[in-house]
Amino acid sequence: MTIKARLLCLCLAAFSAVVIAGEGQAQTASTLTAPVQSAWTRIRAALTPEQQANEVRGFLSALASAEGRPTLPPLDARDIASGRAVSLDDPALLQRPQAHEITVTVGGQFMIFRPLSRASLEPFFGR
Repeated sequence: MTIKARLLCLCLAAFSAVVIAGEGQAQTASTLTAPVQSAWTRIRAALTPEQQANEVRGFLSALASAEGRPTLPPLDARDIASGRAVSLDDPALLQRPQAHEITVTVGGQFMIFRPLSRASLEPFFGR
């Protein structure tokens, strides 16, 4: 195979990957309504634990409105320092929430935030 043919194959493969990735992004982006996306942005922008806890409640309310029923999205937690997965019932998660990163899954989209306090997590646990 000539160099030109190899380059053409690489370009076509790269273009295909971009098109496929773009289609996947379009599907996940369309699953979140504007109020849900806006509420998520406010969670990440919160500066105080109380503000973040209120924004989490607002996010869950917007999600319930969008889905037509109250729902708690799937959560995963990781220790920031070690990168290890942490069980949601691990006492360390509620004792030192600032040391963890929470991934919320909604409509196939993974959204990450760092809780400022235990209060930020309690709405996710139905408290």
